[in-house]
Amino acid sequence: MLCVLVCHDGDQWLSTALSALRRQRIRPRHVIAVDTGSTDRTAKVLAEAGDLLDGVLTAPRGTGYGTALRIAVDHAVERWGDPGKWLWLLHDDSAPEPDCLAALLTAAEVSPSAAVLGPLCLDWVDSRLVVEAGLSTDSSGHRQTGLSSAEHSASFQQSTEVLAVSSAGSLIKREVWHSLGGYDEAMPLLRDDLDFGWRANRSGHLVLCVPVARMRHARAATKGARRLDATMARPGPSFRGVDRAHGMRTFLVNCSSSSFLVGVPRLLFLSLLRALGFLLLRRFADAHAEVGAARYLLTRGRLLQGRRARRGSAVVRGLFTSRLTRLRNAVRAGATFLIRRRVEADAALGRLPATDSGSAWLEPSEVDSRLVGPSALPAGASRGRPRVAGLRRPPVVVPVDAALPGALRPSPRPRPSPGPRGDSGMVFVEVDQSRVLRSLLLAPPVLLLLSLSAVAVIANWSRLGLDLAGGRLLPVGSAGSVWSTYLSSWHPVFGGTAAPAPAALAVLGLIPGGPSFAVAMMLLGDIPLAALSAYIASRGLRVRRSVRAVVAAFYGLLPVATTAVAEGRLDVVVVHIVTPVVFAGVYAVLRASSTHAWLPMASGTAIGVAVLGAFSPLTHVVVIVGALGGFIAVTGGARRIAALFVIVLLPMGLLLPWPAVLLQHPEMVLNGLGAAFESPPPNLIVCSVFVAAAFAAAVLRPNASMLPGLTVIVLAVGALAAVAAVGAWPGTPLVILAWGLVCVVLAGCQRGVTPGVAGQARVRRAVYVVGVVTLVSLGVAGFLDLRTGPLKADGGLALNASLTAELERSGRSVLILGSPVRQVAGRMPAFGDDDLVPTVSSPARLRRWNSSLLDGAAPAVKVALGQAASSGVTFVVVPSEEASARIRSAAGELVSEAPRALDGRPVLRMRLVADTGVLLAPDLARRARTGGEPPSELGADGVAPVNVSLPDVAVRVSPGGEGRVLVLAAEDEPGWQISVDGAQVPVVRAWGHLVGVPLPSGGAEVRVSVSSTLRDFLLLGQAAAALFTLLTAVPTRRRGVPGAPPQTPPI
Repeated sequence: MLCVLVCHDGDQWLSTALSALRRQRIRPRHVIAVDTGSTDRTAKVLAEAGDLLDGVLTAPRGTGYGTALRIAVDHAVERWGDPGKWLWLLHDDSAPEPDCLAALLTAAEVSPSAAVLGPLCLDWVDSRLVVEAGLSTDSSGHRQTGLSSAEHSASFQQSTEVLAVSSAGSLIKREVWHSLGGYDEAMPLLRDDLDFGWRANRSGHLVLCVPVARMRHARAATKGARRLDATMARPGPSFRGVDRAHGMRTFLVNCSSSSFLVGVPRLLFLSLLRALGFLLLRRFADAHAEVGAARYLLTRGRLLQGRRARRGSAVVRGLFTSRLTRLRNAVRAGATFLIRRRVEADAALGRLPATDSGSAWLEPSEVDSRLVGPSALPAGASRGRPRVAGLRRPPVVVPVDAALPGALRPSPRPRPSPGPRGDSGMVFVEVDQSRVLRSLLLAPPVLLLLSLSAVAVIANWSRLGLDLAGGRLLPVGSAGSVWSTYLSSWHPVFGGTAAPAPAALAVLGLIPGGPSFAVAMMLLGDIPLAALSAYIASRGLRVRRSVRAVVAAFYGLLPVATTAVAEGRLDVVVVHIVTPVVFAGVYAVLRASSTHAWLPMASGTAIGVAVLGAFSPLTHVVVIVGALGGFIAVTGGARRIAALFVIVLLPMGLLLPWPAVLLQHPEMVLNGLGAAFESPPPNLIVCSVFVAAAFAAAVLRPNASMLPGLTVIVLAVGALAAVAAVGAWPGTPLVILAWGLVCVVLAGCQRGVTPGVAGQARVRRAVYVVGVVTLVSLGVAGFLDLRTGPLKADGGLALNASLTAELERSGRSVLILGSPVRQVAGRMPAFGDDDLVPTVSSPARLRRWNSSLLDGAAPAVKVALGQAASSGVTFVVVPSEEASARIRSAAGELVSEAPRALDGRPVLRMRLVADTGVLLAPDLARRARTGGEPPSELGADGVAPVNVSLPDVAVRVSPGGEGRVLVLAAEDEPGWQISVDGAQVPVVRAWGHLVGVPLPSGGAEVRVSVSSTLRDFLLLGQAAAALFTLLTAVPTRRRGVPGAPPQTPPI
């Protein structure tokens, strides 16, 4: 047997590797070391091991692994003629166990068809962790081991047929080595072992992973502990670049012809797609590696030459990792992650599993136990060659870090452990999967979500649907209509306004599923979503999960929130759901250390603050004030200052141009978002339970962690006083107050808090009883609140289908009488209309029309109808049949009945000339410009309807008399631009409030538009802020210390 040890700058591991080689129970006949230009102490260490080595060969520093092996094998053949039947390949960072070579030879003797055998590769520091158990690949060239981040070595017992084994410790028949030409020297490092194993399988040879043979492997190149000097040219020396390039090349040169033809463009496209994804994740090195790998395939890959050099026609099946297997691996990895998190949480609280049949600490003897007898035979020992899909999987054994911080230990000193305490601080817990599955399904957050979801569904059963409207919620349109409204420079509401649309429309337009789905989920699922938000926000507190779940249920069943749902107060509902995570994010940013990834945390919090600001400007102000106060009270470094600027300024950019509207109309900050709706104040008797609970927690278990909650309470009280001063509904500040009280209660429930009074056991029992009774009471109160209220799933006010089609086709207006009165053109009222800022004269004008039509005498009714017709009103929706009869009686022939609205309200059609534009004769034009009233009789002379599309108008007017005026059904306000035959002309105000265009006596081309330069500039700023936020909010992958070498274990 010939053993070849290849070395390259590995003096920190080489001594251990040589010691392990010297302690082999069966020693190789010949041992040759190859030093590929090491610049450390490698040459000296090899010289000191002269009694073990039969020779030390040197090669240039850029020599690849396959070339070094060829040099050693050629030297051995030239020197000894026949150096042996087998080749045993070793790295300078690999240390085989004493019986490793003997186990490999035994497996080869039992399975004569095996040509390539590899040991089970263990972690260099902790031999209980398996890092490699055979190799495979998928159709994208990704290296697959079939292992999670840490598998237990005792779980691997039987030899398994695999696609390839690692080059470290592999045992290869020399004749197979020569027949296959050794490792492909076109790949100096990485994936050469996978390529060789694939070629061996294609040639009809058996490749086995023998877990009885074990070897520690530091994986220095993989961990970045040394440079890849053999791949200095592109795509090297980046490990990621070389790994991806050689991985894709390995797949392409060994796959079938059809896979090759499809694979080349597919892999190039996927590489560019992954590079784009890495750029979005700010993993620039990985993105560069993907681009470099694609360039390598196109330029230096030598794919056709490599395919021609491959021999063998055997079909290799069952040894690759399919997409289904990768999906199964991902699901299993997710389940293992949840199990590990659960066990680590129990370990942090001092509740490690007991030694029973379900889950137990592994004894050292159990860790090292191995199968014997027939069950330990390798896969090739039996008749035939059964193919095993993928790699063998062990049972669930979870590694847990035992080196817990002192603050998390249940006692000042570490508890005794039945498992070994090595340098890695790692212990293994064998977990009963069914038991863990039951604990996960019955976990407090799962029960919390399911139970409150059931309550929400039952309570909202009568309004289940996506077309919710009523109370303060107007119907929400489709995604297209919502975005059209948000991006439009002019809105046909209140007679027309150029005010910016509320930012809430953009938020709803971005939510997957559409705006209607988003609104329905938030309103109908407010209780479980708010409770889940509170549970997640409290995860940083050392409180039992059951206690957190109960307190979160209290918050989810907040009476003011259930009332807000029943009344369609979407602003309060959003505050109820988002407030916990936003305040938790602000606290995390203020307390973050310099080692944390502060930018993703701050940007993510800024997104939450912007969502709150879009629906509730008052909550936005409260959060900003709280962040500034926390910044002053809590000391920190320069990064915390930058994070504060992100939290304060970035949401303003995300909401542009909406903050400018709020600065001009500060009353909207206190009134919130939504239609005007009168309702009694919420019941504060039930809310007082939260105050009592927080007071009890502060008295019984006072501690410093209550300060953030107390700060939120102070801010909420200030907001409540401001809202009460203007008579607005106090739902938003009450929700903020409730969250502050919840924070105080949770802070008092933390572990390790010194009680403030004696008799804790009796008090605790009383608290449990009162808590259960209160929770049930809140559930009943919330259920009763949700069963009533104006919110319904009927889509809101809608006209007959024929009238709706006519309205959309003509662009004319509908006037809806009542409280409040609305005028909308081209459609029915929709969400966000009542938050648009009307022109100065519009509110008074609409109230005057409403009063005249519902309560006025016949002359006042006719005047109001004439004015409405001049503003483009075609249909009038009347609140009752009695009011409709009075209007028809007073108006006479000016109106006629139309099909009723879908909710039964009467609808009247205007018979006066009404359109989006009218052309007035000179006499009537003079009357319009001097403040006269529009004509209120049928067949009035001097009025010609002109149907135009507002706000961008382009018409050609025929010749006529001097002094004519084209009147548009749009309110006059700054920003209108008019050109007649290319010349700019000033706007003429008609009938006291409409846009008028003076016309010459001859024919003229008229163009009208609304200037939106400033608004467009603000929208560009919003887009830039959104792009920056999305790019920086993506969490970066946690990395270890680059270049940190693995520790060396004693042997």
